[in-house]
Amino acid sequence: MVALSRIPLPGQTRFFTLRLARGETDLLIREIETLRLAWRATVAAHATRCEAMVVLPDHLHAVLTLPPGPREALTRWRCFRDAFARTVRPDAPQTVWEPEILAQDLRDEAEVNRHLALCWQDPVRHGLVRTPEDWPYSSLHRDLRNAARRRAVA
Repeated sequence: MVALSRIPLPGQTRFFTLRLARGETDLLIREIETLRLAWRATVAAHATRCEAMVVLPDHLHAVLTLPPGPREALTRWRCFRDAFARTVRPDAPQTVWEPEILAQDLRDEAEVNRHLALCWQDPVRHGLVRTPEDWPYSSLHRDLRNAARRRAVA
């Protein structure tokens, strides 16, 4: 696993889970490029630091650091979910996602690291791959590349 070189302040970093509505089984993977475009548009419009994200066929997990504010997370996820849903199901975008977003404040470095590992391990836990590195829809690959670059420079 890759450790973060800088851990955000407690209370600003949160762990999120978003799920597809019942009946959808692999939409997030089938429409991964649409999902990526929706995420990029959201981040461009709303400052967000993604510490980790993993996209599975029917749900995703993310560890995000957001600016202070009670509605910051809701604003970003609403923008993201709406952009994705309007593209993949323009006739009924409200049917794509479960309405609730699960969120948990991460209080310290140990809790952040546990949730980073949860993101990376989730495809293994669901039986989709044997190792986290085998799952293509994970920020783990970004983190491994960045760690390799840091080692090459050192």
